[in-house]
Amino acid sequence: MLTKKEKELIDYLSKKKRWVTSDELAEFSKCTTRTIRNRVAKINQNQPELISTSHLGYQLNAEVKLPVGGTEDRKSRIFLELLKHSSEGVDFYELAEKLFISESTLKNDIQQLKKEITNEAIQIIFEQEYIKLTGPERAKRRYLISLLYNESDLQEKLKASIQQMIGYISLEKLQQTIQDVLSDHNIQINQYSLNNMVLHFAISIERIRQGHSLKKSLNRDSAQRNAEFLIAEEISNKLAQQYDIHFSHAELEQLSLLFIGMQNESLMNENSQQLSNFVNQKIITALQDVLTEVEQTYLVELHDEEFFNKLAIHLQSLYYRSHYETFTRNSSLLDLKTAYPLTYDLAVYISSLIQDRLDIWFNDDEISFIALHIGSFLETQKHFRNQVTIQLIVNDYHDIAENLSKQIEERFGETINLLVAEKWKAANGNYDLLLTTDRETASEYAGSVFIHPFLTNKDVKKIEKRINSLKSQREKRRMYQAIEKFILPELYFNQIDPAGLEPFEIRKQINQRMIEEDFVDDQFFERVEKRERMSPTSFPSGIAVPHSVELEAQRSGVAIMTLQEPLVWADHTIKLIAYIAINKNEANEFNDFFETFIEIVSEPINTKQLSMSEDYDEFILRLKSMVEADE
Repeated sequence: MLTKKEKELIDYLSKKKRWVTSDELAEFSKCTTRTIRNRVAKINQNQPELISTSHLGYQLNAEVKLPVGGTEDRKSRIFLELLKHSSEGVDFYELAEKLFISESTLKNDIQQLKKEITNEAIQIIFEQEYIKLTGPERAKRRYLISLLYNESDLQEKLKASIQQMIGYISLEKLQQTIQDVLSDHNIQINQYSLNNMVLHFAISIERIRQGHSLKKSLNRDSAQRNAEFLIAEEISNKLAQQYDIHFSHAELEQLSLLFIGMQNESLMNENSQQLSNFVNQKIITALQDVLTEVEQTYLVELHDEEFFNKLAIHLQSLYYRSHYETFTRNSSLLDLKTAYPLTYDLAVYISSLIQDRLDIWFNDDEISFIALHIGSFLETQKHFRNQVTIQLIVNDYHDIAENLSKQIEERFGETINLLVAEKWKAANGNYDLLLTTDRETASEYAGSVFIHPFLTNKDVKKIEKRINSLKSQREKRRMYQAIEKFILPELYFNQIDPAGLEPFEIRKQINQRMIEEDFVDDQFFERVEKRERMSPTSFPSGIAVPHSVELEAQRSGVAIMTLQEPLVWADHTIKLIAYIAINKNEANEFNDFFETFIEIVSEPINTKQLSMSEDYDEFILRLKSMVEADE
C-alpha cells in the first residue's frame, strides 16, 4: 500500500499533467531530490512504469492506471469524495471510473460504508445517479478522521509515522525482528516499550541512510560484552542481512541502551541506579528537574519510572546528535502540531527546558519525537474526563444485575461510572443516565432508556446514542461558557490592515493591549517570543496562535485579531491571530477549551469564516455555530 507521501507525490503529478522537475517535487514535498528519486523508485517498484522519468523530470504514465488501494483505503476515498461534494453529490459512474473499480464493487463499498457509520446523524443517500452525504459537517469530518487515523489514536499515528520514516522497510518485519530476538532471550515487554524500541531503530536506520552514522564511541570497555549490546547486535545483524543496512559500533552501543533492565523488568521499575551506568548523570538530573517543573506548570503527572528511563535514553542519543547537528529529518511528524496541539506544546516546553539545562539546540523534527514519547505514554495513562454516571435499575436484582453490569462495563469501560439498584428503590437523581429493565420505570423518568434483561445489540446502540448525546450537550455547554469567559470584547482587534507589518510587530501590538487590560505583565512578551523561536505558532489552516512557554499570565484570555489581507507568518499565510495568555490556576479549564478551539480552527474553511467577521459579536456567533456543527 502507498504511504501518505507517495500518494501526495502521485496526486501532485496527476494535477500537473506535464514533466515536473525533481527540484519542484522536492520543494512541494519539503525533502531532498535524493528522497524524491528513492520515492519514485519505490512507487515504480510496486506499480511498474507508473511514473515516467527523463532528463525533463517526472510525469505520470497515462497508460498505467493509478493504484487505489484496498477496501479500507477505498472507503476512506469514497467518504472523502462525498464530503467534498456534500451539497451537489457525486455522480456514481464518474466515481467508479475515478477509483478505477467496477460499479458493483463501488456499490458493495458504499453498502459497507453505510453499515459502518454508527452516527445516525450521517446518512449516505442515492438521488437518481448521484450519491449524497447528509448530516452535520463536523460529524462527517470526525467520521473521516476515524477512518484515516483509527479515531485519532496516537499509537496508530506513531506506527504510520515510523513506517513513513523507514520507507521500503516493513514496519511489521522490523517490529517482528525485535520481538523474535527478545523472545529468544526470554524477555517479555509491553507495547509501549516495543513501540519505543521500534522508533529508535527507525531513527537509527534513517540517520544511517542520511549519511550520519554515529562514529563516537561511548568509551565503555564492557559495552560490547554486556547482554544489552549483544541483543542490539543480534537485531542489527538480522536487519543488515534483510536490508543491507550496516550499524557502526557506536550505533550499536547507543541502541543497546534500549535494553537496559529488560532482563529484569522489576529492576528497571524499582531502581534507576542502573540507568546512570549508561546515561550521563547530567542528562538524568536535567530530566528530573524538567519533569518536576512541568508537573508544577502544566499540572500533568509524568513521573513514571519506565517513561523516565525511555525518555532519558532518547535524550542521551539526542545529546550526541545535537553536538554534531545530525538531526533526524522527519517532517511527517510535524502534523502532530495540528492533530495533538496540547501534546506538541508540552513537548515544546519540555524541549525548551532541556535545551536550557543541557546547553544544546535541536530542531522541530526532534521536538516531534519527544511529543511521540509523551503522547504514547499519556495514551496508556488516559482517563476519561467526560465520564457519564449511569444508574441501572433492574427487576430481578441479584441474578440480572450482575450479568447486565458486567456486559455494560465491558462495552463502555471507563467512559461510564455504573451504579446498580433494585427496582423498588427510587432513583436518587445523582446520575446522568438511567437504564432499567422495567418499562414502568422507563416511562416515569424522562430521558431514561429501557433495556432487556439480556443486553441486545439494539440496547447497546440505544445506550451509546444517549451517552453520546449527553456528552455532546455537556461539551457544548462547556465550550459556550469558555468562549464567553476567555474571548472578551476588550481583546478583540477588528479587520486590521497588516500592510508593512511584520508578525513580530503584530505580536507586540496585541501584547501591549493585554498588558493594558491586566492580563499579562511586562515580561510576558519575551516568553511569547521564546516560544515562537522554538517553533512557529502559525498553522496551515491560516491561523497563528502565539503564546508563552510558561503559564504565568495574570488572567487567562484570548486576544483575537482578524486581518484584511493575508500575512506571511513563518511557513504559512494567515488571516487570523489568537494570542493566548494562560493563568496557572485556570490551566485545566483553559486547556480543555483550547484543544477544541484548535480543532475548529485547524479547518481552513472555519478559519476563513472567522477571519471575515466584521465585529466581535459576529465572531462569537460564528465560533459558537462551529461548536454546534461539531455535535
